[in-house]
Amino acid sequence: MSHRFRLLLSAVLCVALLVLAGCGAEQASSPVAQPALETRADSVAMQLYDAHGGPAAWASVPYLRFDFGVARNGETQVFAKHLWNRQTGDYRLEWGPSPDSQYVALFNVNAFGEAASESAPQAGDVYLNGTAVDSSAHATRMRQAHQRYVNDAYWLLAPVKVFDPGVNRSYVADSSDAQHDVIKLTFGEVGLTPGDTYWLYVDKETGRLDRWAFHLQGMPDDAPARAYDWTDYQSFDVPEGTVHLAARKPSVSGGGGLVFPTLDVPSDVPATMFSSPEPQL
Repeated sequence: MSHRFRLLLSAVLCVALLVLAGCGAEQASSPVAQPALETRADSVAMQLYDAHGGPAAWASVPYLRFDFGVARNGETQVFAKHLWNRQTGDYRLEWGPSPDSQYVALFNVNAFGEAASESAPQAGDVYLNGTAVDSSAHATRMRQAHQRYVNDAYWLLAPVKVFDPGVNRSYVADSSDAQHDVIKLTFGEVGLTPGDTYWLYVDKETGRLDRWAFHLQGMPDDAPARAYDWTDYQSFDVPEGTVHLAARKPSVSGGGGLVFPTLDVPSDVPATMFSSPEPQL
């Protein structure tokens, strides 16, 4: 899992959140390799990973189903609907341009590769209301699908991506306190925005991610980091354990936040989910 991309979330949040570290598919293996723990940051990152399920549980996840949206003033607007076969990499994405007109992209996340790039692979199909888009629109819509996939999945899965290739971890002693260990994430030449920086606030008691803050490469150098709490944790049983995901990410400064109004780890889905051009989610 180590792709990244940027995405304009919403004017209601008053900020373009250009997310760097996205998610590729994981293949289950036996036994699952454990990351080497060489530094204090590595140990905290492993505590974080384990508190959200750990490597073995996540490698056994069959499918991941989620909707990505923004909540403000008691209302939720869903921007995209996702279904991911975690074992094969097959992916289904449904998104705007309007509630009555929907794009459907069918692709495999394993085709995206690791390198930082604004482009997306063209291996995949895109439909609008059940009809294939023409060749002139295909590249643009595939790029949008690529961006949505990585951005939305990283907002959901960041705690289990701390050992992705290209992720650099450091312990931030000055920000850590009696309640939280803080680790800083920077990135090598992977993904679309390798200049991003994240700070993860790990609850010392539970090991879970309580908050993250970030400064993105598209922001002015002197702009303050933006922070979001990670709340409303939900648990799902999978073949090798239990995984835990935060369904709400309210902005620390107020004014709304990110939500996953649909969040599930189904054990099976209809095979047509990865072939039907009509909106299904």
